[in-house]
Amino acid sequence: MEVSFQARPISLKTAEYTKSQLLKSKFVDIICHSSSDEDTIASARAMKWFLDKNKVPSRIISDGGVKSFQYKSGDTLDLSEQSLPSTSPDTVLCVDFSEYSRVSSSLKSYIEKAKNLLCIDHHKGANPILNNQNIYVDLSAKSCSGIILRLFEALKLNVPMSVKRTLYCGMTDDLRKNKYLTFSDKSLYPIKSKDFMADENTKYLYTKMEKELPQNEQEKVVKHLNLLTSLTKEEKVFKDDLPRRIKYNSNGKFGYVIIPINDKQWISLGGDNKRTSAIISNFRISTLANNPKVDSVAVFYPNSTGYRISIHSKGDNVLKMFEHVRKSFPEFSGGGHPERGGGGNFTLDPQKSISWTNAIIKGIDDFYK
Repeated sequence: MEVSFQARPISLKTAEYTKSQLLKSKFVDIICHSSSDEDTIASARAMKWFLDKNKVPSRIISDGGVKSFQYKSGDTLDLSEQSLPSTSPDTVLCVDFSEYSRVSSSLKSYIEKAKNLLCIDHHKGANPILNNQNIYVDLSAKSCSGIILRLFEALKLNVPMSVKRTLYCGMTDDLRKNKYLTFSDKSLYPIKSKDFMADENTKYLYTKMEKELPQNEQEKVVKHLNLLTSLTKEEKVFKDDLPRRIKYNSNGKFGYVIIPINDKQWISLGGDNKRTSAIISNFRISTLANNPKVDSVAVFYPNSTGYRISIHSKGDNVLKMFEHVRKSFPEFSGGGHPERGGGGNFTLDPQKSISWTNAIIKGIDDFYK
């Protein structure tokens, strides 16, 4: 795998090559991974702005979740409500993922048919989609939005305020997930961790956005992301229920909550959406912070495309666990970061989902023995 993009400045040669690959296209599909988060959608929207600016027709394709996000730009095809086109365009751009394990089988087949394929990502997986100069992976970058910002910087683009706000939103959300930023209901701005202050590249990129975005724009983003300050009564009940539903593996190092496919409370909250995602993410992080014995916390839950696991580990063991699970359960697909990640099985059959969940729990239990 060629690592072409860095959190440090991108070379003009690399930036121009990427630009030429995109601008020679008749049409570009910008693909987001399953259960797309703010960083994924922000990266896609920023790249769509770039293509629109250069008069290259494009659309964003997401495996669900598009309606959860506030900052929309251009045509978006949501696979939770619409079908894939019958034919692929001449160019496909994958943002925030570079492994087929992070998309459904139908979307994988669609991507494979593209004549020209590019990937921009900040994750590492065992089986990358590409192994040539069209794959750009920067493992040091804390968000894909940060990589896109570096690309625009290298091309000396005059980025409009709306796109800056979108990228700031994506960066803020991923930095929070990476524990570089924390939110408080007592402040309109995120609190920066010691790791954030020690990471010169991250600090440069984020500070750049803070300087260029008016305070009211930054406040809009924080209010948009800090959902725990505006929970409904039903959402608060769900939040309070999660600690009571947690189970542990044989030695107590792995905690997990299983939300069944037909869980009435989950369904009443709209299932997997931005608000429930914020609640279960907060649950994982707070459980790790408050229980010194526990190393990893996961939640198993259904979404529109299948059954999933989302997990945090304070021992940075997520990718190691996933690799260990695959030794006894090769069909498991999962990825992400060392400290957090996720995966899915793309089926909503109750029995298959139970078997899938049990296999993962067994594999993680074995990892901690």
